[in-house]
Amino acid sequence: MKTVLIIGGYGQFGQRLSRRLASLSDIRVLVAGRNIKKAEALCISVGGNLEAVFFDTYQDITKQLSTLNPSIVVNAVGPFQTVFGADYALANACIDLHIHYLDLSDSGTFTKGIDQLDARAKAAGITVISGASSVPALSSAITDAAQLQFAKLDSIEGGISPGGRIDIGLSVTQAVLSYLGKPLKVFRGGQWGDENGYSRVHKHTISIANTAPLHRKFGLCDAPDLLLFPDHYSGVDTVRFFGSQELWIIHISLRVLAWLHKKSWVKNLQNRARFFQWWGTQLGRFASERGGMFMRFHGTDTHGKPQSLHWNLIASDGDGPFIPILACEILIKKWLRDAPRSGARSAVSEISLAEFEAEFRTLSILSAFTPMQPAPYLYEQVLGEGFKTLPPAVQAGHKVSCYKIMTGRVDIQRGTNPLTNLLANIIGFAKTRSDAPITIHMDVQDGKEVWTRIIDGKAFRSTLSKAPKPNEIYEQFGPIKFKMLFRIANDKLHYDIVSARVFSMPYPKFLLPKSVTHECEENECEENSKFIFDVDISLPLLGRLIAYKGWLE
Repeated sequence: MKTVLIIGGYGQFGQRLSRRLASLSDIRVLVAGRNIKKAEALCISVGGNLEAVFFDTYQDITKQLSTLNPSIVVNAVGPFQTVFGADYALANACIDLHIHYLDLSDSGTFTKGIDQLDARAKAAGITVISGASSVPALSSAITDAAQLQFAKLDSIEGGISPGGRIDIGLSVTQAVLSYLGKPLKVFRGGQWGDENGYSRVHKHTISIANTAPLHRKFGLCDAPDLLLFPDHYSGVDTVRFFGSQELWIIHISLRVLAWLHKKSWVKNLQNRARFFQWWGTQLGRFASERGGMFMRFHGTDTHGKPQSLHWNLIASDGDGPFIPILACEILIKKWLRDAPRSGARSAVSEISLAEFEAEFRTLSILSAFTPMQPAPYLYEQVLGEGFKTLPPAVQAGHKVSCYKIMTGRVDIQRGTNPLTNLLANIIGFAKTRSDAPITIHMDVQDGKEVWTRIIDGKAFRSTLSKAPKPNEIYEQFGPIKFKMLFRIANDKLHYDIVSARVFSMPYPKFLLPKSVTHECEENECEENSKFIFDVDISLPLLGRLIAYKGWLE
């Protein structure tokens, strides 16, 4: 008879895996941890094939494993962001003793790094899988199924929102606190960059036919998908994952903590994990037992047209916390039947969506794909049919479905008036220079486009959104919001300033800046055309504020 050792087998997730395996007749399940009384209480409560044993990951791991002699070890302890570090002591000990290893890691760094054990695991004929949980095991199974519907998959976004009325584990609390306000490595627009934990807050509705939807707010979180998916899914240029809390007061608190940590006004939030665990548990009585998960996919179909697909999951009756352990359950059952492929790797694409769906049916969990009508690009919404008449390079530059990065060169010329020069410094415009590097990040957020222009190392940001009338668009720089009219003439897209507001108050028209701005295309050859921009902004009485002209591709 084979033995499965679940370290942390009475914890928030470990006890659910123990319960799911308790009825299997052909294995022993050892519920392990430092608190033998909790382990024994669970075994008495559940019965079946469960046995309580003591195990301490801070003591001699090899000696303890040798005594218990399991066939499979499940590491359900966490938090993987901090506790086990980069030495993978438990996984290494399992390889040395020829024991298969699984963990529920939700840490991108930990899960991605497990492949450093690959050669040793293969030599020992042992399988080591990290991230056998909602991410990346389930999220990759969903993505594998979704990818079949696209000719080219461009972006992958996902999110998890647990029900608030659940027991919050200390390790889960520590995991959340570990990334609040900290830079997370994110692949967007085909390039790596940093975005802060619990930033990019937005609303999302998780909905499935014939059941009440979940309306939640999500913020960027750490997940293995961020680091693993860009390499695994060739051609994808943007990957993000989000977390959510059901109760608004917890959501607001996380945003505040993230902001305080980003400003370095609060340090080492994990030291306060026990307080936040207690606080979350107390508030949980005002929440529900309904949680959910979503995945959003954007790309193109076989005709090159934009295509969107959403996958949604809603868990009821408190069954949501079973989802993170289903990957372990599925793999354990498979490994008991057939010897697994040796090596150390993440759980990406280890399990099919059909295998997960079979387990969903044993719980109060519903899931479904929903084809979505992709929203027109912002400039397409503003210009209507006129968008199709733009030169190809200009069209391509404004086809932003999720995140786009364009680079090029630019000539900058500031005005000579001291007042305009001071204003240019306040806004963040680059100084006068020829042939400077320029990078523009175009980021779609809630139907708007956030443009971050980085010229010669100086960044300034604006937000573009559709105005009520055709061919009109808003562009906001801090408290200043301009309304501009688009004109297409002589294969050029012209921008004319119509009005402005400052702190939502109307700005006098006779003081409006004058903008001589257009975009066009420059063809070097049939295969290579550049996006050309020419901007010249002047102020009444003061003269030129800034002028810049260059190209992007």
